Formats: sequence, C-alpha cells, structure tokens
Amino acid sequence: MLERFRQSLAIRLAAVYALVFAAGAAALFGTLYWVLARSLEAREREAVELRAGNLARAYELGGAVAVRESLDADTSPDVRSLFVRLLGPDGGTVFATIPSDWVDPQVERRLVPDGWGGWRTQDIHSVRVPRDAQRDFAVASRVLPDGRLIQVARSADSRAVLLAPLRLAFAGVGAIALLLSLTAGTFLAWRATRPLREVAETARRILDEDDLSARVPAPGGSGELAVLARQLNTLLDKNATHVRVLRETLDNLAHDLRTPLTRLRGTAELALSDTGDPSEARSALAGCVDETDRALHLLEVLLDVSAAEAGALALRRGRVDLGVLASRAADLYREVAEQRNIRINLDVPAPVAMDGDPVRLGQALSNLVDNALKYTPEGGVVTVGASAEPGAVTVTVTDNGPGVPAAERDLVWRRLYRGDASRSKRGWGLGLTLVRAVAEAHGGTASVADAPGGGARFQMRFPAA
Repeated sequence: MLERFRQSLAIRLAAVYALVFAAGAAALFGTLYWVLARSLEAREREAVELRAGNLARAYELGGAVAVRESLDADTSPDVRSLFVRLLGPDGGTVFATIPSDWVDPQVERRLVPDGWGGWRTQDIHSVRVPRDAQRDFAVASRVLPDGRLIQVARSADSRAVLLAPLRLAFAGVGAIALLLSLTAGTFLAWRATRPLREVAETARRILDEDDLSARVPAPGGSGELAVLARQLNTLLDKNATHVRVLRETLDNLAHDLRTPLTRLRGTAELALSDTGDPSEARSALAGCVDETDRALHLLEVLLDVSAAEAGALALRRGRVDLGVLASRAADLYREVAEQRNIRINLDVPAPVAMDGDPVRLGQALSNLVDNALKYTPEGGVVTVGASAEPGAVTVTVTDNGPGVPAAERDLVWRRLYRGDASRSKRGWGLGLTLVRAVAEAHGGTASVADAPGGGARFQMRFPAA
C-alpha cells in the first residue's frame, strides 16, 4: 500500500508542484531581502554623503568656524547622532563632534608629566566606534581645498538585526504555505488524475475479466483527460464492433462454407465408390470442381475486400468511361433478365469519364446489377445509369423491388450480411461489401436509398477525372 502511495502520479505531481512553489517563493524572498538590505544600506550611505557634502560647502564659505556653527545651529536628532571630525594636513584633529553614545563612560586616570619635572593625574576618556553584530557604521569623507579632510560618520542598527523578524516571518509563513500547497496540490492532482485511474481500471477489467463491455465513466468538462477518456470509449466501442463483426463473419463463413464442403465431400465419396460407370465418376469430379470454384471464389472475394479496406487493393488505373461499363453490365445480364421477364434499361445520356480500374469497377457494377435482378419481381424493370456533375461522376442501379429497409441500409454493406428477405436468395452476402470496398479504393462512396418509383437505388459516386 505504501509503495502504491509512493508511486502515485498525484502524489508525485503534488510534490513536484510544492518543490517548485518552495523554490519560487525562496527565490522571490531572497530577491526582496537583498533589494531591501541594499536599499537600507544605500539610504544610510546617501545620508552621510549628503551631510559631508553640506559641511564641505560650509567650510569653503566660512572655514572651520562655519562648520561648527552649522552643526550647533542644527538641533535635529539626526545631527546629534553624527560623528564629525576635521583633520589637518598633518593628520591632526582640528575639532571633532562625537555622539554621546560613542564615548566610553568609564574614565581611566593616568599619570602624565606636568612639564616641571613632576607628574600629574589626567582623566582619559575613550571614544569607541560602535560597529558590531548589532550596529552598522557608515562613513563619508571630503577633501577640502586647503588640504584638510572632513569626515562624517553615523552608526545605525544592523540591517541583519532589522531584517531578522522578516526572515522569521518568512520561515513560518513559508512552512505553512508549503504544507498547504502540498495538501491542496495532492487533492487537486488526485482529482485531476482520476480519469487516468478509471482508464487503468477499465483496461484491467478488459484484460483480466475479458469484459469487452467495460467503459471509462463518462467525465465532464472539456479538458485533455476528459477528451482522452471519451476518445478511449469511442475506440473501445469500435473495437467491440469489430470483434462482433468478426465473430458474425466467422459464423456466417462457417455456415456458408459448410454446404459446398459437404457437397464436395459427398461428390468425392460418390466418385470413389466402385460403380463401374466412368461417366458417373466424371460427373462427380466435375461437381467437385464446381464446388471448389465456389469456395475459392468466396475466399478470393474476402481477400479482395480485406485488401480494399486496408488500402492495399491493387488497381490498374486508366481512363474509364462509366457509360461503357454500364452498357457492358446491362448486356451481360440481359439474357438472365429476359428469362425472368425483367427489362433492363440503360440511362447514359453522355460519356462519363473518370480515372480508375475498369476491371474492378466493372466487377462492382456487375454485382449491383446482379443484386437488383435478385429482388426485382417478374415483369419489373432494372435501370443502369451513369452521369456527370460538377466535381463528381456517379453510376446508379435502380430496381422496383421491395427496397432496403432503413434499419438495414448500413448493415447491407457488411461482410456476409444477409437480411431476412435475402435468406432464400442465392449468394454469399459479399457482393455489396465488395462494391463499397471498390468505391472507397477509388476515393468514392457507395450508398443506397429508396428509388423514386419504389424499390432500391444503389449509387457509386467518384471524384471527376
């Protein structure tokens, strides 16, 4: 359980987002801290530099007296905290103003010569520069025209000390924000990755339980994961349809092959029986050849359909006149139609040219005519036509039979499909499948609709040459 939790995509995403957030927040705080510290330092230095410049100008106007008067006249606390010293060219102090907090309160008494050969006691007051971990020190100097040097210095609270509460506040707030971001990120990532877990669960059901009806629960919204789940469901629906069609195809194929194979076996047994009549044996062998040809024809059509659906059907393209193909198909079945008292009409007002394989197109057109003759009643009419229109050419076969029910118009193109009305008719249920396969191999379409006068109207539509 712990390993699964550790390997969870939601947990890893939340951890990565939290780390990115922490790194970004730390970088932002570090930048702000650096800018603020530099700003405080620059402000202190600019103040001291400005004061040093003002005192230097006062000295140029009135000398050391003017500098002292300027300091005495300014009673602001800012001036009282300044250290000001005027140095001579030899480095000696002309005068100095020392803040009270710079003077060491401890007085050291020392014996010094009194100039008369004796000694006297003198109080020594120490001046310290308050620069330590708690204080910062800023100093500015100006060289005066007469070679003297004026120095201005000021002590202020350490920037590290001033900014320490800010660091502590950031550490506390940052820790809380990081914890909240990790918690909220885990929750949001867990919700966001729920479609992925549902996809994994659906795949597990299909693989482990062989449940082809399993689907990902339909998610809402239009995000990438929601689109992925819907597309996966669509893919599963198509796969389930293909599996169902494959099973039905195999069932129908087994059913339709059973009859010719049974006949083939019975005829072969008859030929092997010792009747002593060579003519009966030859007749039995001829029947075997016929049944074998039927089975081979079925397999060849299935292979052609599979190749066309896979885009691998070999086509020998050339200039084709659909009107000529329609006339050939009508002539081919005219004798069969006359035997059933069915009239075949040809409707080709003008040549209809396209680029295609004349053999494959003729085969598809012949299948349409053969299909129409099956369902046209005695005394009926079958019309074969071809026409051209802007950007496309069409070939149609119309009959006045019972027509195709609306519920079966998509099913009639499937392999080995035979509707209730066609169970008693000869055929394999592959003619219309081959028609659509040939039409699509030429970049066209095949469709069926009601004929204007009743019956069915099959049409193949191709791009114009």
